Amino acid sequence: MANPPQNMPAQGEQHGMLVQEISFGPLPDPAVLEEYKNADTSFPERIMRMAEAHNQADVNTKNRMSLSYLITPIIGQIFTLTLGIGGMLAGIYLARAGFSTVAIAIIACCFSPVIINILRGLRRK
Repeated sequence: MANPPQNMPAQGEQHGMLVQEISFGPLPDPAVLEEYKNADTSFPERIMRMAEAHNQADVNTKNRMSLSYLITPIIGQIFTLTLGIGGMLAGIYLARAGFSTVAIAIIACCFSPVIINILRGLRRK
């Protein structure tokens, strides 16, 4: 076996050994929590309150994201409908004012999202 690097102790050597524990989640292991209690009796309660506040913040964030996933498509549909109706009205106004070429172009642009969706639906079949 190769010699260990100079900064690491040889296998089985106890002095200078470093142990690292990794914990995932908002709460430490009960033994670690007990050590915190030995340092200050208020630490475990404070850690629990912090974990509960963190959990509540996660729940609130997920609720807001769920609501945005629900509302965003509805806003998009309303916005598209409003633009379509506005474009149709502008096309009619321009046609009555004698700008028939511009009116046709605007009305065609208003129908383009509908035509694109129809073509996408046909391609999927």
